[in-house]
Amino acid sequence: MYFGGAYFLYKDVFDRTPAISELQSLLQDLSRVEAVSVLSQLNAGLRLVKREREAAAKLQQDLAGAFFDDETIHRFKERFGPVHMGDRPVFHAPQVLNVIRLVVQHSTGSEDPATDTTARYKLGTACLMMNDLMVTAEEEAVIASNAPEEQRMRALMTQMFGPFEVVNTAAITHIIYRSRIMFHVLLNDKRVVDRITGECEGFDFAEEFSRIAGLPLSHWLFLVFGFYAYLSHYLTPDGTRHPEFLAIDRTKFRGESRITEFDFGAVLRTLSIQVEELEAMLEQPGPTDWRFDFVPFRSRPLVEIRPDKFVCPDIGFLIEKMHSGVYWAIFDGLSKVGRWKLFKAWGILFEEYVNWFLSERRFEFEPRPRWADGSECFDGAISAGVSFVPMEYKGGFLKVGARYSGMTAPLESDLDLKIGEGCQQLARKIETLFNADPRKRKELRDIPLTSVTRVIPVLVVQDHILRGPFINWLLNKNFNNLLDRAQLRAGVTVDSLNVVGIHELETMAESTDGGQFDMLQGLQLRCFRDPEMRSELHNFLMMIPGYGEGKSERVENILEKQWKKIEQYMFGTHDKAV
Repeated sequence: MYFGGAYFLYKDVFDRTPAISELQSLLQDLSRVEAVSVLSQLNAGLRLVKREREAAAKLQQDLAGAFFDDETIHRFKERFGPVHMGDRPVFHAPQVLNVIRLVVQHSTGSEDPATDTTARYKLGTACLMMNDLMVTAEEEAVIASNAPEEQRMRALMTQMFGPFEVVNTAAITHIIYRSRIMFHVLLNDKRVVDRITGECEGFDFAEEFSRIAGLPLSHWLFLVFGFYAYLSHYLTPDGTRHPEFLAIDRTKFRGESRITEFDFGAVLRTLSIQVEELEAMLEQPGPTDWRFDFVPFRSRPLVEIRPDKFVCPDIGFLIEKMHSGVYWAIFDGLSKVGRWKLFKAWGILFEEYVNWFLSERRFEFEPRPRWADGSECFDGAISAGVSFVPMEYKGGFLKVGARYSGMTAPLESDLDLKIGEGCQQLARKIETLFNADPRKRKELRDIPLTSVTRVIPVLVVQDHILRGPFINWLLNKNFNNLLDRAQLRAGVTVDSLNVVGIHELETMAESTDGGQFDMLQGLQLRCFRDPEMRSELHNFLMMIPGYGEGKSERVENILEKQWKKIEQYMFGTHDKAV
């Protein structure tokens, strides 16, 4: 989704801040089923529009024209006529999902926003009001106060954490090849399987998934993609809308395909929820702030609004199922001991994936480098003349309470628990490799470091939410506090810590392999221009020529094989080996 800047508020247009009770009252006479359907359609447009400024602006204008009455539109034009709506949107995914939440909980009437313009205007007004509720007066005061800058940055980091994750969901192409490599290529590699089995007390991904979900993992992944492909036809590249693709009809979806009723039903059981069940889930108390917690929509991205009719409130959550959804599908069916095995196995699989992706590139990469005595050192390392890039990987996910509580303390506590270890490992091992005292220094087995003068530490993370604003800033502060640069030998400079999400790592590696981008230079340039790591890595790299351009031949081959396997599953003869 293109999300250019701060969204419009109700108080910007009507000079007052609405209360939650006003919003609930506004929605109560609407038909719950029809309102959920219309809002899902609105969000589908936001998700599927081209990630370009002009396309985003046109969509925002179209939506405003459809969901706002004449008075509201007049006020917008009068006050904000020159404002480009690609830079300042009205509608966005976190807002729409929260209005869907309130509709499910409070709408008990019969007004149909699909056919009744007055009812549709109520939804538009509710969305605009919801924008004001995304930040409370107290939260706004913290970031606008005269408090120390670091305190304000931590508050801003916390406020933006959950919404940023929702707005910036993973790209479908990345998810397709990531799932193919992780769940097919690597889980069919005997070395990887033996490692997981040996280190995780016999844990078997494919076996556990099949037992819990009721069908092979490959079939599940193919059908999830099939649902996405169908729903994505709602908005074509030229902006034409096709409402007939907004809902999955269980009685018609399979058509003349080779998809079996058994597989179809098994996937729906893991992905869907009846609207009444969703209401009960939304009412459950928890350790989160409801404005930021979209777990109910994420865990069950298809909502059965009528018998055998399923809408998708957020297509981005459906896409995620093809990667992190595999972890959570298994997690939900395991005991406490089994979940510990899964956590460790998932970390190993992520490590193997990163090392697979970085191998065979135009730079010298060493997976799992070892100390001279044979023991393990870093998870990976890149060596390039005087530059050395030590890398640690963290494949874990933050707890729900930390992600969506809206409070800084639990967020930072879980960050330290799940990700802080990577900072400690990097700092400790860098000090050992480059210690000023030769007696305390250790060497790597296959990577000579005597000529190295620049160290670029990298922490690779899998949890998509860790791409959020100021996370790298905070982790870099922690890393700098842990690393005693005074203990290093003369002539060695250790740069700031780059926290690299898996999406950015994939893009950098592909751009280096198939284009003109230089991954090491990109990371070094960020350290030079932004030593405090306040920028978001993806936005910074977008300013560097070549980033996101060029394709890796190896990855393109993976994608081609995946398309063939999906086609074979859906329309050809079923093959257990897919």
